[in-house]
Amino acid sequence: MPRRLPPLNALRAFEAAARHLSFARAADELNLTPSAISHQIKGLEDQVGVSLFDRRGRKVVLTDAGARYYPALRQAFDRMNEATEELKQSDSLGALTINVLPTFAIRWLLPRISDFQQRHPEIEVRMTTNVEVIDFRQSAADAAVRFGTGSWPGLTAHLLMTEEIVPVCSPKLLETGPGLKTPADLKHYQLLHDINRPDNWRQWLTAVGETSVDPDRGHKLESTNLAVQGALQGLGVVPANPGLVRGELEAGTLIEPFAYHLPVESGYYLVYPQGRESRPRLKAFQDWLVEITQGLKTEEGPSKI
Repeated sequence: MPRRLPPLNALRAFEAAARHLSFARAADELNLTPSAISHQIKGLEDQVGVSLFDRRGRKVVLTDAGARYYPALRQAFDRMNEATEELKQSDSLGALTINVLPTFAIRWLLPRISDFQQRHPEIEVRMTTNVEVIDFRQSAADAAVRFGTGSWPGLTAHLLMTEEIVPVCSPKLLETGPGLKTPADLKHYQLLHDINRPDNWRQWLTAVGETSVDPDRGHKLESTNLAVQGALQGLGVVPANPGLVRGELEAGTLIEPFAYHLPVESGYYLVYPQGRESRPRLKAFQDWLVEITQGLKTEEGPSKI
């Protein structure tokens, strides 16, 4: 029996409007006008013989029928998108797009990506950065690197690096000022803060039992990378993940005045939608990341406590 489906454009208009609960936002997504979205949905309603939306001025609400119809359509469009992406990536040639947190990209991935390119010259890596929660239905990224506990519904997550906190500073900072022999000596120096990790100083000072230092004072900077740059310039002391400043620690441009590394539950993960595990380009990149991070863990040995 031949399929008698409504026009695809009408289905896309309904799915987008139902997802956003807005004709205007659906129009923006599909590069149409709100009136065009409304016209297509009206045609769909006429064809199926039921109302799919209650129109309340500028607001729209799904009817019971619309609420039943929407999940099946959304699943169908998700599957079509996934099948198209799988078709595009049916071999190991071509581009792999990775969306990465800016600090991780600058301080960890970029210094190492040439090794992947030497091993896989057939795979072009396209790297984008942002700190927002990524919606793979709307993003062209094949995978992303995100910071968290590893629990993202619908996503596969592979731990790359656990988070630790240890204060670091430039050795130049200590040339003219008092020493940093105990955590209490931090009161003589500026504390540098990453505004995305506002509790780092408080957590570390609490862990070492230091109560005489105000964990909130000092300079607030918009990213870990900027805070680390401030430390390199001798502006103050920053709590950092030693894995992200390994190069500077090995070069001696940053030092650890204190040995205590505070473990944190969160870490950096490679994440992607479930079902993409077999994509050749992504698998090659994932295998390389795991090999590199595991190798670094072996070299570093156990964390300092």
